[in-house]
Amino acid sequence: GHDAVLLRTQYRCHPVISAIANDLFYAGNLLNGISEMDRSPLLDWLPTLCFYNVNGTEQIERDNSFHNMAEVHFTVKLIQSLIASGIEGSMIGVITLYKSQMCKICNLLHTVHSEALQIKAIQVSTVDAFQGAEKEIIVLSCVRTRQVGFIDSAKRMNVALTRGKRHLLIVGNLTCLRRNKLWGSVISHCAGRENGLQHVLQYEQQLDNILKRYLEKKKEEEKEISRNKSPQ
Repeated sequence: GHDAVLLRTQYRCHPVISAIANDLFYAGNLLNGISEMDRSPLLDWLPTLCFYNVNGTEQIERDNSFHNMAEVHFTVKLIQSLIASGIEGSMIGVITLYKSQMCKICNLLHTVHSEALQIKAIQVSTVDAFQGAEKEIIVLSCVRTRQVGFIDSAKRMNVALTRGKRHLLIVGNLTCLRRNKLWGSVISHCAGRENGLQHVLQYEQQLDNILKRYLEKKKEEEKEISRNKSPQ
C-alpha cells in the first residue's frame, strides 16, 4: 500500500551509458552520482559506447531459442582482443537474450587456448541471469536479424543496457534493430558518439592487428624463455 519511490541517482554506469536508460525508461529523471572521469576508458582503442553492425543470420533451435554465428565469432574475437590488450577476464561480461546464443559463445570461448584462465573468468549469461550484476565491460549480443522478437522488452533492455560500468559494446544487426523504436533510440545514442557506430567488416582488421601483435609478442617471450633454459 506504499507509493513507489524512484531511486534517482545511479552510481554504476559511465554517464554516456546511463543516458540511454535515462532517455528510454526514466523520462530524463535519472541523475549521475559519478562523472566521466570516474569511469575513464580501460583501453585507448575501446569506445565507451559502440554498436557493432554484424550482417549475420539468426537461426532457431528446437527449443525456440535463437543464435547467430556471425555475432558469436565477432564477440569471441572482440573478447580475445580485450584479453590480448591486458584486460582481465573477470572485468568482462557477455549478455545475450537467448540461451542458445549463450551456449554457442561459451562453446567457442572454450576452444580458445590462449590465456585460458582469463577466458574462464568471463561471465557469459542471459540478461535475466545478469540482473543485479555489473562488469567494467559489457558485450551485448542481440542475435535477431529478421524481427526484433522479445528483445525489445523494456525491463530486459533496461537491465542489459545498464550492467556496464565503463564500456557498453552492442553487437547486432543494424537494419533489423533500427526499425524498432526502442532499439532505434539506442542506435542513435551510439551513432552520436565518436566511433560509436562500427561496421564489423571494417573494424575486424583492427582486432586482427591486435591479435597478431599479441601472438608475435608471445612467440618472442617463448623464444626468450627457451634461450634462457638452454645450456650455455
